[in-house]
Amino acid sequence: MNYRNLGFTGLEVSELGLGCSSLGNSIFNYADENEFLKVLNYAFENGINFFDTADSYAYGHSEILIGKAFGNKRSKVIICTKVGFLPSSLSLRAKSLIPFLGNARKLIAPFKKNLKKLSKKNQNFSYKHIQSSIEKSLKRLNTDYIDFYLLHNPPTELIQKGEIFKILNELKKEGKIRFYGVSAHTIDDAVLCLNYPEISALQIEFNLLHQEAAWKLFPFLEQKKIGIIAKVPLARGLLTEYGKVKTGSLISGQEFYERHKGNLKKLEKEINKKIIPEAAIRFILKFHEVSTLIAGTKSFEHLKENLRILSKPDLSFKELEKVFKIYSQESKYTVSS
Repeated sequence: MNYRNLGFTGLEVSELGLGCSSLGNSIFNYADENEFLKVLNYAFENGINFFDTADSYAYGHSEILIGKAFGNKRSKVIICTKVGFLPSSLSLRAKSLIPFLGNARKLIAPFKKNLKKLSKKNQNFSYKHIQSSIEKSLKRLNTDYIDFYLLHNPPTELIQKGEIFKILNELKKEGKIRFYGVSAHTIDDAVLCLNYPEISALQIEFNLLHQEAAWKLFPFLEQKKIGIIAKVPLARGLLTEYGKVKTGSLISGQEFYERHKGNLKKLEKEINKKIIPEAAIRFILKFHEVSTLIAGTKSFEHLKENLRILSKPDLSFKELEKVFKIYSQESKYTVSS
């Protein structure tokens, strides 16, 4: 495992982090808690020290699992959690059914997308909510401080006003968080965040199919003290063999596939389909602006595959040129050897 500086925080993070959104019991996902803990411990044992979660993941169960896994080795891990999203009233009512759904999960799976849309409409970034949420997160994480506290896809208007960062500054002064930042919904929102020097980290979508950050954000980071956390590195399953790239029968849904299938087909012409997952991770790590990428999984198989990719050779100059060629119409970004 290689480690990189996360901005100017003085913290060294594993270049491969673990996204923990799939860890924890929810309406659509249920397993023995020990199975989730095994994934967390395996990641740690293999050099991963950056764990990304949120208070909304699995109704907080994701945070609980991290607290249980690393309570006795807190200083050896870097925990990033987020605040802002609220569960929909419908999903809250369904929460009590989680242990009893069993095979019925297959029947309600088609409604997963709609339930997520309902939750995404519910956000709260008020002073009162953040104060309450961080106390709950600290308790679930079994810790008295959080390394990185991020606003979870805040509205553009909230970033523009900037008042929200005063609240986070207070939490930092109180010692409840070490650093704070934004998990940005769009690259334009991330660029807006560059106006606030107190921000230490930005979490952005960056992958082979979504390269916008390379020319809209990265060129302006040289004088900034901001670390970049790359989220959605495998494009919600599109860039994985287990995502069934060939058929479009994806974990991320048909709509997402339709939106990106044009560039995906171009990519498949340029790169051997079998190495697309490998190229996806190596591509992101080619950028020195990226401190860590967070690949989410609850599967030992997928985690082991991601770790295996780290031992593979870096992408060559020619391979990078092929990848950027896909975006030549919308970008003037050039590859340097």
